[in-house]
Amino acid sequence: MRRHHPNLQLKRPGRGMTLVDALIGMSLMAFGMLALAGFQTRMVAQTTEAQTRTVAMQFANELLNTALVDPGNLACYSLPAAGVCASAVARAGTDTWGLRVGNGLPGPVVVTSTQAGTRLTVQIGWAGKASGDDRALTVVTDVQ
Repeated sequence: MRRHHPNLQLKRPGRGMTLVDALIGMSLMAFGMLALAGFQTRMVAQTTEAQTRTVAMQFANELLNTALVDPGNLACYSLPAAGVCASAVARAGTDTWGLRVGNGLPGPVVVTSTQAGTRLTVQIGWAGKASGDDRALTVVTDVQ
């Protein structure tokens, strides 16, 4: 038979977390998950803005490249129409391009294309989807 020393107390077995400890742990986890959700929301908004800017750049490059392969009709690639255009096909293509840009970007879209000598400047403005702030893209090339 074993005898215990009278001054030694037996340790009580652990009873697990207390309710307060559990609530604190769940609160910390909830705040962490809210922070992750906010981060994800910002990342989605930034990705959307980047995709929209890419689409605007593709539209601008499309018109500039069309003008580069048809330098004789450079006046036909201005929006709004300015100067004398010798090609009804080029003028119609530019007008159609302007409509596609307006339909392909969010918010009110402003599209201008101006010619100065052999230089063609394309400017596209639109409203950001998430923020509603004005966005703008300007692309310039020399057509020769």
